[in-house]
Amino acid sequence: MSWATLLSNNRVTAEPPSKAELDSLRSIVMRSLKDVTAAGLSADADLCWRTMRRAPLALIIVRAEGYRPRSVGGHYNTFLALEAADPAFATTSAYFDGCRIKRHGCEYDFAGGVSDTDADALLKAVRQFAVDAEAWVKTRHPTLGRDD
Repeated sequence: MSWATLLSNNRVTAEPPSKAELDSLRSIVMRSLKDVTAAGLSADADLCWRTMRRAPLALIIVRAEGYRPRSVGGHYNTFLALEAADPAFATTSAYFDGCRIKRHGCEYDFAGGVSDTDADALLKAVRQFAVDAEAWVKTRHPTLGRDD
């Protein structure tokens, strides 16, 4: 989906990015990746935490492009916008959106719908996406990149 389509469908608004905002999102990601490794979480809770933590990573990319997802349907809009930012993220976007749907089920409809394998796979994907997202920002928007 293109930025023009997302704008016309009220999925995103245009808004200039700021490095300070992206740095704040980065701090949320780092804190959450630390928190998700806490002992004793069920696979359902684990998936919920992990699923929520990949949205700020996607948001870093979307904001770097100068767009903000609308809050109604926020995570869904964020993943649509991730693909608009770069079609190379289409598979990642689809995977994370599928995890969002699964999270919704285990959060609101039933318990036990997530295996440890599902949760571990998501954590691995989130960690890789964190690396990929930072490399993407550094390449496409160097002034918004992380200070190392």
